Parts: sequence; structure tokens; C-alpha cells
Amino acid sequence: MAATLQEQVSVDALGFDNFISHINPGRMGNAQNIAYGGCAIGVGISAAYHTVSPNYLLYSVTGNYLGPALTDRKLKCSVRKVRDTRTFATRLVEISQDQDDGQTRLCMIMMADFQVKEAASLLLYSAPPSRSYSPPEKCLDTIENAAELVRNGIVSEKLSKLYLLTFGLNNHFFESRPTPEGVASNNLYGVAKKAKTPQDDQPLTSKTSADWFRSRHPMEKLQDRFAALGFVLDGALSFIPLTHSQLFLDDAAACSSLDFALRFFTGDVDLDQWHLRELKTIAGSDGRTYTEARLWDRNGNMVANMTQQSIMRPPKTVVKASL
Repeated sequence: MAATLQEQVSVDALGFDNFISHINPGRMGNAQNIAYGGCAIGVGISAAYHTVSPNYLLYSVTGNYLGPALTDRKLKCSVRKVRDTRTFATRLVEISQDQDDGQTRLCMIMMADFQVKEAASLLLYSAPPSRSYSPPEKCLDTIENAAELVRNGIVSEKLSKLYLLTFGLNNHFFESRPTPEGVASNNLYGVAKKAKTPQDDQPLTSKTSADWFRSRHPMEKLQDRFAALGFVLDGALSFIPLTHSQLFLDDAAACSSLDFALRFFTGDVDLDQWHLRELKTIAGSDGRTYTEARLWDRNGNMVANMTQQSIMRPPKTVVKASL
């Protein structure tokens, strides 16, 4: 496991706009040898940033998950310069891994758009969170919150340990404090399926989960902060519809991200300070879900958001043969 998030998302140059991740991608939210998708997004952003001038700011990253990445080998990034003007730069990044048979398999493809910082803005605004949340000083951290649910008999010690193990990678890099007003803090992202939450009387598309987080290690370079947000905002989007339905990963035959759109609304990103992330699902149909994560700084300014479509297949129905 990487010592810091900066190490997890950093890349080394191979030459000719090709890069390789400094370390293997980590696992989170999956019991198999499959890497957390945020690792690929993070290293892809880092690779793209290596090919633009320092005066360009990242404002949009859109991409597709083409196949699972493995945790026992590094990620490779091939960057193509699509556009370079005095104001904008666009990069196409292909992220792949070498296979045991010597072949290369694509894991992700993304388009990263950069813009030189504007001198001024005509309008300054951002939407607020969907509801009022407790400040970080009044919220328990991830481990304390799980322990509180165990003490109250809401979840077993075994399930609490499963939850902390499943999502441990994020806790290694970020200090996270789930808000008590959200769903996920009360049912441990669906692990505690029978737990009561403050939003049980609301429709699925009105339910939210939220947490405050800040980096455990200083991140001095702006490109590392952008890559870090790509890493963290990917988290939980594919299965939040399950969480908000009092279900967990074992209730779906398939649950994984298909595509993503990550947008930054400011270059003033300081992950040493508390940020509020809110998760809400928007639509579900045809075996897919559409979910959004929004991020605000402590002053209520929206910093970034990520939307994803994800596959969400129901379990196969077992049909008993008639005798």
C-alpha cells in the first residue's frame, strides 16, 4: 500500500508521452484482485498534467471504464495531445495494464480538458447541499462511527470489521467524518441492512449521504490535488443506490461503474482543509443507475462534482423445475 495519496496517484515518465504508475493500484470495495477505479482516474490525471504547461488548470475529465484493473501490477498511461491553444489544452489518455500473456489490455480511456486561468468571472454562484449537515467538529470519524453502531447493537463487530476492511484504502489517505444526517453513516453503506436512518421516509432520489474529509498528508502540487479528487470522488458512486435502499453489494448480481464525468469549478483546491461530499442517486433503469457526488469547501463553494452511470443487475432468479 502506498504511504501517501500523492504516491498512489503519481506517475513516472517512460518517454514520448507515455507514463507508468509509481505504485500498483489499491483495492477498495471489492474482495477480488480488482483495483479501485479511482486509482486509474488519479494516475490518468497525473499523466495528462505532465504534458501541459503549469499555467493550465484542469476543468473536465470524462471517461469510460473498459475493464477491471488488477492490483498486482502497475498502470500504464499513453497520452495523446488533441488540442493546444493559448487558452485550452485537451488530452486523450489510454490507461492499460500488461497481461500475463504479454498482451496489453485497456482498463480506461479518458479525455482531460485544461484552461488557462481567466482574469475574472462575470458570475459567481454554486448550488448548496441538499440539506443541512453537522460540521466536522461534531461528527465522529469513520472508525468511531462504526464502533458507536456496534455499541448500540445496530451492527455486529464482525460486520463492522468487514466494513472497515472493505473501505480501508480511503481511510488510509483521508480523515473522513460521516455526517449523522446521511444514510450511509447509519447503515455503514448498506452493511447494516436493517438499521434505521433519518431519511427512511423519503423517496430514493431524495436520500443523501455525506461526509467531511481532508487529506492525512500535505499535498503541495496542484496536479496532485486534482488527481486526489479524481481518486476520492469515484468512491461509492456505483453502489450508493444500494446503500440508500438498505441493500449491500451482495444483493446485486453486478454493480460497477461504466463511465464518469468529473468537473472542477475552481483551481483553488486545498485538501488539507475540510471538504463536504454529498452523494445522491438520480435515476435507475435498464439495468443501470445514474448517481452524483458533489463537493464543497468549508465556505460553501462547490469545488467539483462527479457523475457516473453504473451497471446494476438484479440477482438471477432460481427457477425450480416442475415434477
